[in-house]
This record gives sequence, structure tokens and C-alpha cells, in this order.
Amino acid sequence: MPRFTPAALALLLSAMLAQANDTPMPTPTPAPAIPRLTPPELAISLTETVYLPAQVSLLEHHGRLAGRLAALCEAPGSDKLAAAREAWISANRSWRRLDSVRMGPGRQEEVMQAFDPWPLDLAALRKSIAATPADPTSPQALAEVRNQKQGLPAIEFLLFGNATPTSAALAAKQLDGNSCRFAVWIAAGLARRAQEMVYEWQGMRRGLNYDLSYPRPFLSESLTRVHAGVKELAGWKLATSVAKAAQQDFPDWRSGQSRQGIISGLDTVEHVLLGAAGGAGFEEFLLSRGKTEAVGELKTHLAQARIAVAGLPDDLAKASAERRVAAQRLTALADYIAGPFAEAMGLPLQK
Repeated sequence: MPRFTPAALALLLSAMLAQANDTPMPTPTPAPAIPRLTPPELAISLTETVYLPAQVSLLEHHGRLAGRLAALCEAPGSDKLAAAREAWISANRSWRRLDSVRMGPGRQEEVMQAFDPWPLDLAALRKSIAATPADPTSPQALAEVRNQKQGLPAIEFLLFGNATPTSAALAAKQLDGNSCRFAVWIAAGLARRAQEMVYEWQGMRRGLNYDLSYPRPFLSESLTRVHAGVKELAGWKLATSVAKAAQQDFPDWRSGQSRQGIISGLDTVEHVLLGAAGGAGFEEFLLSRGKTEAVGELKTHLAQARIAVAGLPDDLAKASAERRVAAQRLTALADYIAGPFAEAMGLPLQK
């Protein structure tokens, strides 16, 4: 092995450093810039990928529920009852997905009273059943059903009873005659109202093409409704104001769908904020403006809320500690949306 004197080593090292300095360093490839998303593009994307599909789903599921109930009335049996219950659960989830982001026509009080008057008034329900038309799907009957404020909770009671095997069996036994026709009447009326809402949303979509002043108020309302929906999930839907909550303090308790209703609502909140089905959400709007920190914080709050909601048991009445954590995480998400996130978007929440 050759031996080098200290002077020779110093010369060799200098030569190596000089060669390294002469070699150009590879230039890192910059990440492609995200095209700047405009308010009209975001409003159209939300309409086409979130709001309209959810409305169509509402129509499809309530039409299916009406059909399953009609089949049950025509030939009562345990299999037909099970099919009708399954259809109710699907229809209710389709409503809960919209309920958390009550935008456009869904914000109308008459729509709320038609689909989800809560809590259910059993005395009023008995009177309504007694007045059921002989042909519940006739044009006249469907015009009259708009005056009924029973909705999904009434059908839930008729199909599931009071969430106990005995009362459910009794309810199934009672689902004949007027009570069964009444359930068909209400479900068909809700399907018709859902169809009207699809038409209204299609009109709103066309309006986004022509009215240049419309997209920003549309987005402001969208963010406002998301905030209000999350506050409801954290509030009365988790019975946070009730000192010692019982099963009946939660929506959808008779069918055992209270927890799933909250999950379904949070799903649509996330779709509006982060986008769905290849469409853009508020996230893309901020990223296209370089506001990555606001998006990162939003995702953190969403993830924490999702984890807390996933930890809830089916029987919310037996989970005061878990409900408290979920309510705190959902409230933190709502506060972030109303504060730093709305500020980053430059969109004031509506009163």
C-alpha cells in the first residue's frame, strides 16, 4: 500500500474538494403548482359531487321504503317486515347525511318537519293514522300528506316499536289496516318531497352558470350549514344538555341507529370540507392558495372527531364518558370551522 506524506494528503484532499465544487448539484424538481380554484368552480363541484348525489340518494331510498312498506301491507310476514326495517334504516341514513349540511331547499323548516319532526308526538300520530286515505298513493293523498308532520320517526315507531323485543313484536302485529297504509302514505309523501328537492337543486346548479354574484354567498351558506350541523352533532344529538340521558333522548333510538346517524352526518361534513367522488372541497380551495397550515389543522380536528365518534357504543345512553369526549372533539371542530378556517377562506358565516 502506498504511503502518503501529510503534504501529499493535503494536496489530494484539495483536488477532491475542487472536483466536487466543479460538479453541479442536481436541482430538485419542484412540486407541481395546484391550479387556483375559483369560487364558481368550488360551488359547482360541491353541487355536482356532494349535494345533488345526496338528494338523489334521498329520493331513491325513500321510494324503496314506500315500495317495501306496500309489499308488507299486501302480504304481512316476518321477511317482509325485515325488508321494510332495512329499507327504513337506509332511508334514515340518507336523510342524516343531508341533515348535517342542510343546504338550499333542505334548510326550509317545512322540509325538516316533513322528514324529521322530533320528538315524536304519539297522540298526534294516532289521530293521523285514523285519517289515513283509503288509497295512500293517489294524487289527492300525496297532496294532503304535506300537512302531516310525522315523517321518518312515525314510520320508525310503527316498524320497530320502542326498541324492545316485546314492543317491536306488538308494533309489527299492529302494522295492518290503517297503520300500514299510513306508513306507505308518509313514505310516498317523503319520496315525492325528495323528488321536488332534486328539481330545486338542479335549478340551483343551473343558476351557478349564469349568476356571477351567486357562488360566494352559496359557499358562505355551505360553510355556515356545515358549522351548524357539527354543532348539532355535538349538542342535542348527543344529549349533552341532559344530566342523565336515557335512550329516548337520542334521535333514531327505537331502531338503534343513534350512533350511526351521527356517523352518517359527519361523513357529509367531511365530503363538503375535503371533497368527494373526485370533486373539490374547501380543502382544494385553500391548497390552491398555499394555505396548507389551515388545511392541516382542519384535518387534525376532523380526525380527532372521527376517532371519538367511532369510539361511541350503539347504546349512547350507557356511554356518558365517551359522549363527553365526542362532544368536546366535535365542538372543537365546529369552533375551528367558524374561526380560523372561515377566516382562511375569507367567508363570513351567515347569521
